[in-house]
Amino acid sequence: MKISTILDHIDSGHMALPEFQRGYVWNRDQVRGLFDSLYRGHPIGGLLVWATESKTAVHRGDGPLAAGVVKLLLDGQQRITSLYGVVRGKPPKFFDGNTQAFTGLRFHLETETFSFYQPVKMKDDPLWIDVTDLMQKGTASVTAI
Repeated sequence: MKISTILDHIDSGHMALPEFQRGYVWNRDQVRGLFDSLYRGHPIGGLLVWATESKTAVHRGDGPLAAGVVKLLLDGQQRITSLYGVVRGKPPKFFDGNTQAFTGLRFHLETETFSFYQPVKMKDDPLWIDVTDLMQKGTASVTAI
């Protein structure tokens, strides 16, 4: 399944986090490492989901579940939450944690490295691009140099 499909399933209520799962605990180094692994084509592990009827599913967050069968995320929550947070620019409905862990991720076009925003280092360097902007707006968000 594509990452974009998983994120869409979270938005539509077809995928959620079960109530018994812990909150989000990843730090910025782990988020940066995830995006670096994805960029370099390294494996990032699988997901474990439980398909169950939405009417009996007890889940985290305020959003309603979709009718019928939904998928509850049993393993992979930290990765999916990080991806959702960076790609969508906001936490998913089931989020419980520190949004600073995935806010401000940048990518350097020349060195091909990921780092979180540091004003002194990145402010006047057009080679540092905002990953969330890139994911939301595509390459139109990258200024020609």
